[in-house]
Amino acid sequence: MSRTRDVKAITTVYVCTNMRIGGNSCANQKSKAVLKALQVRADARASAGGAVVAVRPSVCMGYCEEGPNVKIMGGELLHNVREDDVERVLDAAETVTRD
Repeated sequence: MSRTRDVKAITTVYVCTNMRIGGNSCANQKSKAVLKALQVRADARASAGGAVVAVRPSVCMGYCEEGPNVKIMGGELLHNVREDDVERVLDAAETVTRD
């Protein structure tokens, strides 16, 4: 089933899910749990009439020691993101200025 919405702007949030062999990486710091939590909460907020935020996995962002890393397109690059930070990340994504 497909829902059609009048969506004027979508902010995309990328979560690094890279796994490095023999070193620290976002994947071994529970980035996939952060990704899933962001996706679930972003969908719930959008369904309740909130802003549409697309949450996608990403390749390495180059800050493995500071992961999990999350990039808000047009906004911040966040480090050490945990599941408890989901609301803060989505709030920041909703405030991104779009053209």
